[in-house]
Amino acid sequence: AFSMPALNLSRIVELVGPAFTIAMLGAIESLLSAVVADGMAGTKHDSNQELVGQGLANMVTPFFGGFAATGAIARTATNIRNGGTSPLAGMMHAVTLVLVILVLAPLAANVPLAALAAILFVVAYNMSDVKHFALMARRAPRADSAILVMTFLLTVFADLVVAVNIGVILATLQFLRRMSSSVEVQRLTDEHLGPELAKQGLEKLPADVLVYSIEGPFFFGAVENFERTLALFHTEPRVLILRLRRVPFMDMTGLLTLEEVIGALQKRGVRVMLCEANERVKGKLVKAGVLNTAGPENCVDDFSQALAQCHAARELGGKALRKKRLSVAAHKLIETSKNFFLVDKE
Repeated sequence: AFSMPALNLSRIVELVGPAFTIAMLGAIESLLSAVVADGMAGTKHDSNQELVGQGLANMVTPFFGGFAATGAIARTATNIRNGGTSPLAGMMHAVTLVLVILVLAPLAANVPLAALAAILFVVAYNMSDVKHFALMARRAPRADSAILVMTFLLTVFADLVVAVNIGVILATLQFLRRMSSSVEVQRLTDEHLGPELAKQGLEKLPADVLVYSIEGPFFFGAVENFERTLALFHTEPRVLILRLRRVPFMDMTGLLTLEEVIGALQKRGVRVMLCEANERVKGKLVKAGVLNTAGPENCVDDFSQALAQCHAARELGGKALRKKRLSVAAHKLIETSKNFFLVDKE
């Protein structure tokens, strides 16, 4: 029958942690079951459909006295090995369980627990695939093998909840470490830019222009590599061009670091230009205020525009310098003439 649970703030706060753990474990186990089923039956599951359906079911069943349920690897593997590969197999499994509970419950109560334990042990052993486990432990990278073995040992000697939580945390840290090492900040020389320079009628980059390319997600794990690379300036350029063409996204730490670097370089008289950022990255640069720091004119769509602006700035700077030198020479000439006429009058 339908029943509405009595909820209050203290009870909700108390249940948030366990509810999150159950939801995470349920999602992981269901997706694992789906992957196992795909491998055994040669199918392809829809992860979104699986999780949305499971979430809706687990939200409704507690109102009728039920509890959270997930996809089960044991029953899934047993179904497939006995020829059940369609959704009808799951429905028949549910109907069979209902009949057992309603009709055969007194008889099922007399089944020895030792017999049930033996059945579960055989099913668990067949599911574990010891040969594949050992093969993965030998062939996988050391860090992955360590996470695999640690999660396995925690599952056996501690608890599944503890094992999954620690395993997910370790796998996340390992993923972040690999992602940060995959980000490259590379200085592009005339050899790298040869074809693009030729399109602009240039044989090589101007001596006071440096070009760097960032490749990979620019997040907090990659910030140190970026700062370390830019710190290796052997010369003080007038213009630094950062190519962001292969940056799929930036997080807040990356944006703040980029803004700080731009501000520090501008104080040293270095003009920083950002080019080839995709729309997603450009939107984040605008929202975080990085473009205001760099100047809207210093964010261009392609590398050729950046080179054209550098050339125009050099021409303008050259004209200003020549004008200044001419003004200084004229001033000296006037002063010399004045001194000459003063001496002549005396």
